[in-house]
Amino acid sequence: MIVSESYAQWFRASTPYIRAHRGRTFVVMLGADAIGSENLVNIVHDLALLNVLGVRLVVVHGATAEVEGPVDADDLEAAQQGANAARAQLEALFTTGIPQSPLRNRHIALVSGNLVTAQPLGVVDGVDHLGTGKPRRVQKDVVRDLLAAGNVVLLPPVGYSASGATYFIAPETLAVAAAIDLDADKLIVYHAASRVADRGDFTTAGLKAVREAAAFDALTERRLAALSDACQGGVERAHLVGFDDDGVLLEELFTAEGAGTQVSDGDYRVIRRATVGDVSAIVELIRPLEAAGALVRRSRDRIERDIGDFLVAELDGALTGCCAVLDLGHGSAELACLVGGNAVGSRLLAAAEEAAKQAGVARLFALTTTAADWFVERGFAPCALADLPTNRRNLYNDRRNAKVLVKELR
Repeated sequence: MIVSESYAQWFRASTPYIRAHRGRTFVVMLGADAIGSENLVNIVHDLALLNVLGVRLVVVHGATAEVEGPVDADDLEAAQQGANAARAQLEALFTTGIPQSPLRNRHIALVSGNLVTAQPLGVVDGVDHLGTGKPRRVQKDVVRDLLAAGNVVLLPPVGYSASGATYFIAPETLAVAAAIDLDADKLIVYHAASRVADRGDFTTAGLKAVREAAAFDALTERRLAALSDACQGGVERAHLVGFDDDGVLLEELFTAEGAGTQVSDGDYRVIRRATVGDVSAIVELIRPLEAAGALVRRSRDRIERDIGDFLVAELDGALTGCCAVLDLGHGSAELACLVGGNAVGSRLLAAAEEAAKQAGVARLFALTTTAADWFVERGFAPCALADLPTNRRNLYNDRRNAKVLVKELR
């Protein structure tokens, strides 16, 4: 089989995320709209893949139809029937494993039960919510043991009180409670749209401003509130992904750019000075581009020797990009070894320019065989080889024929 270059590059770039997510706990919410999506089979296949990769999964699901407002006896019976139908549907899909792969025969155990104790929502603003409830307690020790054994834990939107009464719990409410009680690393909510604004990254404060400025429908507002509530309750990241967008979950979790809406209680993206402990990850990042001829090959020893010149981009504990600012003397420096997607690369460049300015650099050079337009769009200008400082010009490789660009730092 011939593996396409783009697939190979994507898989290599995803490696840090695979390592970072292994052993982490993710709570995933599938509402009635997601359960009814024609893409549900692919969603389940993606969740099964996460399980195979070592992610500990808790899936909170809705009924087969949305349940709104106070729940009377008839509504509660319908919700129970819908929840049972949704559970059966998910069990059937998880049983198929990951078709058309060597893992198609791997059994993924889906476990559910009386893992959530409920209590009545009661009277809110003068309205008796009858059979609508909220979580009193998640049996977190039991759930953790089930996850540690490799099971996927399924939490339905129906819970039972200590007295045996039955209550419907909105899946958004249940998902937030489960994520907080289990100290989950992520809450992932499936929704009709992956993004609700022109960008995909928010702090809880930033998302609050968007929610106050926009007129979202009740369901969207409830789900955005769930993302914020989870993060403010201690969950590191919360994500909104579209249930009709095939593969969006994998793109959101395993690429630097993401594809959905990600929320955190603070800025989760870090640009920092590299340390010796980053050498292996830097080597992993740059080797594919070296093999493709886009970067000059650097030995591990050289990277370790020059580690003080490197900056790295970090996301959720995984390195997603790097660059080096190499002093050329006489107020000049070279931006080298730049690796990262469009957004990560731009942030690394901004950090590199700031570091260069603080070091007294007035002219920042870049040599590239493939990304001249990208640099020009960010303020660099083409220049002649003769403009390079002599010490760098003497090392120029004529066979690579890299273009030379420069940016005046002010």
